[in-house]
Amino acid sequence: MGMPDPAVPSSDPESESKSPFTEIRYSLPTLLREVKRDRASTAFAMEKLDQAAINTLFEQQRARRDSGARS
Repeated sequence: MGMPDPAVPSSDPESESKSPFTEIRYSLPTLLREVKRDRASTAFAMEKLDQAAINTLFEQQRARRDSGARS
């Protein structure tokens, strides 16, 4: 018979009742290929820009809250 495939979720009913999440395992070479592809795409660059804009918005809100609390 052989060892069970780690990518297949367990059919143990007790483990299913503990968590609504299912563990999925990916091979490292597959993940590295996806990361390389994502970094080469223009969408990745846009996500970094969007993240900087989001951080700026939160910093502005935090500064407003802090200045309002001191008044």
